[in-house]
Amino acid sequence: MTPVEGVSTRLTDTVLTRRACELLGSGPADAVALIEHVCQLPGAPRVVAEQMAFALFAGRPEFTRDAAGQWALAPRGVAMAATHAATRAILADLPLPAQHREALGDLSYAVVDTETTGMRAWHGDRITEVAAVVVRNGVICERFETLVNPERPIPRMITALTHIDAAMVRNAPVFADVCDELLRVLEGHVFVAHNAEFDWRFLSAELVRARGRRLVGRKLCTVRLARRVLPYLRSRRLDSLARYYDIQIVDRHRAGGDAHATAHVLLRLLDAARGLECRHWDDLEQLVAMPRRGRRRRGRRSAFPHSSDGWGEGQG
Repeated sequence: MTPVEGVSTRLTDTVLTRRACELLGSGPADAVALIEHVCQLPGAPRVVAEQMAFALFAGRPEFTRDAAGQWALAPRGVAMAATHAATRAILADLPLPAQHREALGDLSYAVVDTETTGMRAWHGDRITEVAAVVVRNGVICERFETLVNPERPIPRMITALTHIDAAMVRNAPVFADVCDELLRVLEGHVFVAHNAEFDWRFLSAELVRARGRRLVGRKLCTVRLARRVLPYLRSRRLDSLARYYDIQIVDRHRAGGDAHATAHVLLRLLDAARGLECRHWDDLEQLVAMPRRGRRRRGRRSAFPHSSDGWGEGQG
């Protein structure tokens, strides 16, 4: 089965679904074996096990149940297993499946930036602005951008950085009202951001709250890619990369301006990666996954959270 290629969403995992995937990864099982393993209930009555299995897994796309009552991993579950196997193959330097041999120019990319109330995606901070720029065939072909009402106060130091204040977001839509359109823009593309883990984490947290779903799929961090293709640069901040490539950033520290600039940086970084014999997606994954040489001396972190720039050399 083809693994998840671009961004999509799935229902959030639980301990029970993870245990079910572990069991069914080795083959189908009936409801009794499934519930005994998942719920750690040895000797569960068949009627009870059938009801519990149906309640827990019938609505999830990772699982299927046939007419004989056997539960198994659905194609999406098999796809996730294939994706994990591909990641392990990259780290072990083993041959990858053909699905990961797409040419970089054949892929499309959704370059994302978020502005937020702070750094704690899962502990109270929220998105105040989000933008996504779609790059296909080397050109920007779609752009999505909106302010978001975070439903909580915006700290003054965040307003000083982004110029987004309470008055600007008071009548803006909440995330639940924009997430479907945002997902439409993201779906099927490689997720890209400058310090991708930050934006991925915040969008996942908002999606869990709004829809009970989380992001899955491929992602690419332009900070990490820049470390590999531009090792001689002292800084990989967005400002530094834009200056190096002579790219103008309009509306710095606003989601739309930063996403647009990052999209242009991405195109230049991909060109540089091709110069290092990266022609396919798995070549790029292996390049980005290479261990860093040496260790940077850690400095003090800035007091300001930088939405899509990370800390240290990725800092904006």
